[in-house]
Formats: sequence, C-alpha cells, structure tokens
Amino acid sequence: DYNAYRTNPHENFMAWGNSWDECHYAQSLTPHLEAARVLARSIVDVGRSGLLGIRSEWGNWCNIKGAGFGPVPTTNTNATNVDALVWAKPGGESDGTSDPSSASFDTMCAGPNAHVPAPEAGAWFDEYAMALITNANPAIPPLWF
Repeated sequence: DYNAYRTNPHENFMAWGNSWDECHYAQSLTPHLEAARVLARSIVDVGRSGLLGIRSEWGNWCNIKGAGFGPVPTTNTNATNVDALVWAKPGGESDGTSDPSSASFDTMCAGPNAHVPAPEAGAWFDEYAMALITNANPAIPPLWF
C-alpha cells in the first residue's frame, strides 16, 4: 500500500475527504462496521508507504517509482482500532509488467508514476526491492554480520 499510516499535511489528492491516511480511513470505517455488528479492528500495510508525493493521483498503484518501505512492522499504532502495522506484500514482488505485449499488461504499470521496466505480477523485481530499501522511511540501518 502506498498510502501513509499517518500524514500531516496530507497529499493534495486526498485533501477533500476525512480518510486522508490509513489511520483516518480505519477511524472512518469503524462506526459503519460497528453498526453492522462487525468487529472494527484493522491491520495496515505500510510496506510501500515510506515516501509521500511520489504519485500524481491516488489511483496510481503499480510499482510506483520512488516508493520506500514505511514504518517497521509493529503493534504500537497509537490507535484503538488498528492492531498492527505490517509489510504485507513482499518488497521485491512486482505489481505487474510494463510490457504492453504481455497478456496481463495494465496501462497503469507503464504509466508516468510506474517504475519501468517491470516483470510480470508476482515475479521477483530486484531493482524495485533495492529501491524500497534505499527509499525506506524511516531508514533501514545496515546489518553487519
């Protein structure tokens, strides 16, 4: 997910709603779930939310250029209806191919915000994995063995 858990200020394309980040989205959803007698608990994927301002519109979703890992997974969310922040999607897994001759091609994967060239959806995308680490926010410290 490319949306931040908490952000201030929010991105321009999110300015007119009360769900401008994932925490506020969970808060907005909670009363509707409770009214339907559904447990209003969430986990939030912050695996690609490290940098803001990298998409020209909210609907851009495929291998976004400049994305970085977001906060390290935790259960310390400071929100009563959010149980955990996680990196749900493997960092090096491609969202989709940028090859227009592929049967699975989606134009979003070759759009202005997409990291190209990109392999088929689900394939390992080493260059993208390295970019997520490089652009992580907060930074991921190097490990020395």
